[in-house]
Amino acid sequence: MISTFGYLTLALAFLLAVYGLFAVVLGLVQKSAAWTESARLALLLIFPLVTVSLVVLTMLLVGQRFDVAYVYSVTSSEMPIYLRLTAVWGGQSGSLLFWSWLVAGFSLFFALRKWRDEPDLLPWSLLVVFLTLAFFLMVNVFMETPFERFWHMPDGSRVLSVLQPVGAWSLVPQDGQGLNPLLRHPGMIWHPPTLYLGFIGFIIPFALAVSSLASGRRDRRWVDIARPWMLIAWVFLTLGLVLGMRWAYDILGWGGYWGWDPVEIAALLPWLSATAWIHTAILQRRKNHFKRWNLVLVILTFVFVIFGTFITRSGVLSSVHAFAGSEIGLPMFIYTAFLSLGSLGLLVYRWRDLHTDYAPSFGFTKETLTLFSNLILLSILMVCFLGVIYPIISELLTDTQITVGPAWYKRITGPLLILQLFLVGICPLAGWSLTNLTRWRKHLWVLLPISLLAPLAAWFFGDVRGGLALLCMWLVSFSVGVLIADYLQGAAREKGSAGGNILSALWSPIQRNHRRYGGMLVHLGIVLLSLGIIGIEGLQQETQSTLSLGETVNLGGYSFKFEGLEHFEEADGRLVTEALLSITRDGKPIGALYPQREIYPNMGLAITQPGLRSNLAVDLYAVLIDWRPISQDEATFRVFINPLVTWLWVGTGVVTLGTVVALLPDKLRRK
Repeated sequence: MISTFGYLTLALAFLLAVYGLFAVVLGLVQKSAAWTESARLALLLIFPLVTVSLVVLTMLLVGQRFDVAYVYSVTSSEMPIYLRLTAVWGGQSGSLLFWSWLVAGFSLFFALRKWRDEPDLLPWSLLVVFLTLAFFLMVNVFMETPFERFWHMPDGSRVLSVLQPVGAWSLVPQDGQGLNPLLRHPGMIWHPPTLYLGFIGFIIPFALAVSSLASGRRDRRWVDIARPWMLIAWVFLTLGLVLGMRWAYDILGWGGYWGWDPVEIAALLPWLSATAWIHTAILQRRKNHFKRWNLVLVILTFVFVIFGTFITRSGVLSSVHAFAGSEIGLPMFIYTAFLSLGSLGLLVYRWRDLHTDYAPSFGFTKETLTLFSNLILLSILMVCFLGVIYPIISELLTDTQITVGPAWYKRITGPLLILQLFLVGICPLAGWSLTNLTRWRKHLWVLLPISLLAPLAAWFFGDVRGGLALLCMWLVSFSVGVLIADYLQGAAREKGSAGGNILSALWSPIQRNHRRYGGMLVHLGIVLLSLGIIGIEGLQQETQSTLSLGETVNLGGYSFKFEGLEHFEEADGRLVTEALLSITRDGKPIGALYPQREIYPNMGLAITQPGLRSNLAVDLYAVLIDWRPISQDEATFRVFINPLVTWLWVGTGVVTLGTVVALLPDKLRRK
C-alpha cells in the first residue's frame, strides 16, 4: 500500500539519521575524515527520502484516503483542493513530518557547501544537525506518524496501525472530519510554511556556534558563515509572524491582530534574540568583540525555537494555536533540556578562551546605541518569557494555572517599544566615532520642524488628542525623515561619479554598500510597521450596538446603516448569514461592509467573517454578533475604526525587500 511505502521511506530516513549520528561521532573520536564524509553523504540522502514520504502524504490527502487516520482527521470531501494540500501541516503528525522535511532541506544545502577552509567546523555542525533530525524523525516514526490506518479486528474492535494486523480488514469511513473552520483560510497556505522556515533556519547558525565552541576556535569565521542563514531565517520568521497577524485580523473577529497568546509569544521569543544577534554580530565583525554575547544569543534563539515547539505541541498551555496534548510532550521537554544544558555547558567550558580585553566607550556612537538596543530587545524577551512560563510555574506550585493577560504585557513592553523606536530614529545620526553628529547639525534644523508635521496633522485633521499617540507619531515621522535624508546624502555623493544620472546615483549607494542600505530599508520597514501598531494600540475606536433595520450607528465621523440580512448555503455545506452595512461620511456614501457568520453543521462550530474596508489611512471593520432569527429586522454589530493598520503590512514588505538587498552576493555588488 502507498501509505506503508510512505512510512517505510520515513523509517529509512530515521535509520540514516541514526547512522549519520554514529558516523560523525566516530569521525570525531578517531579524527577520521572518511567517517565524517560518510555522515555528510548520509545527510544528502535523508532529504530525498523525507520528500518521498511527504509526497505520499500529500497524495493521500488529495486522493481523500479516509482509511488513513490523519487524512480522516484533517480533510473532508467538500474541502477544496488547496485546503487538502495545506492539510499537510494542519494536524500534529503531518506538521511534524513537514518540520522534519524542512530540517532535512536546510541541512542538505548546508552539507553541500564547500568546507575546505573550515574542516574542523563540519563534523561538529553535522553532529548538531543529526541530533535534531534523528529526534524529530524518531517522533514521526514511533509516536506521531501520519500513515496509520483504521483496521477492523475480528473481535469487533478498531485499531490504528501502519501495517495490517493479523486477521484484520481495512475500515474506510465515508467522509472525514475536515479541518477546523478557523484553519479554512488562505492564510493556511502561507503562514505555517513561512513560520516553520523561520524556525528551522536557525538550526544552521546554532550548529555553527556549537561547532566553533567545540573545536576551540576563537575567530569570527562562524559569524561570517552564519550571517546569511540568520538573515534568511529572520525574514521568514518575520513574514510568518505578520501573516499570522493578518490571519487573526481577518478571521477571529475581535478587531485586532495580536492577542498576546502564549503560542504567539513563544514564536516572538526567537525573533527578539535573533534581532539582537544581527546587530551585535556587526560589532564582532568590525572589532572581533562580543564573542561570548553572540554565542549566547544564537544558543538562546534556537533553544527558544525548540521551547516554542514544545509549548505548541505538548498541550501544557491552552491556546487557539496549540495542538492537542499528546505523548510527545515528555520527549520534547527532555530534548529541550538536553539542548539547552549541553550548549550552555559547552559555552561555560570555553568561557575563558573567549575573553577579550575590551571595555565599551559610551558615547553617541552606533556601538553604544546597538548595545542599548540589545538591552531593550532582551528586556522585552524576558518579560515575554516570564509571561509564558508563569502559568506552568503556578500550576506546579498551586495546582492552578494562572495566565497573564494582554494588559500586563502592554503595560511593560509598551514603553520599551517606544524607546526602541526612538533608537531606530537616531541611529543614522550616530557614526562609529563621535564626529558624525556634527555633520548632521545643519540637517537637524530642517528635519525637526518637518517631522512635527505628522503629529500636527493628526491633531488638527485626525482628532488625535492622546499625548502618547502624538509622541509615537512624531518618532515615526522623525525616523522616516532621518532614514530618507541619510540615503539621499549617499546618493548626492554618488551623483558626480554617475555623470549626473539621477537613477544611477540612486542605485549606486545600494550597489556599493548593499549591507548598509539593506539594513536601512529594514529599519524603514520596522518604522512603518510600528505605525500600524500605533494605529491599533493608540487610535482604535470601537462600539457595539443593536440596530433595527434602517437604523444607524455613528463612530469616528462615519455612519453605518443596517440595510438587511441574507441567509444562504455554500456548496461545502456551510450555512452563511451575511449582513449589509452601508457607510457614509458627511452624508456622502463611501461603500459598504458585509460581515458574516458561518455555521458548520457537521462540526457544530460557528466562526465570524468580519466585514472590512481598507486604505492607507484607516480600516473600517464590522463584526456580526447576533440577529433576531424570526423577523430578521434587528441585529447586533461590533464596529471598529482602525487607523493606519495597512502600514503594518506595507512595512513588512519593506522589511523583506531590505533583507533581500542586504543578502545580495558580493560578486553582484562588485559587478
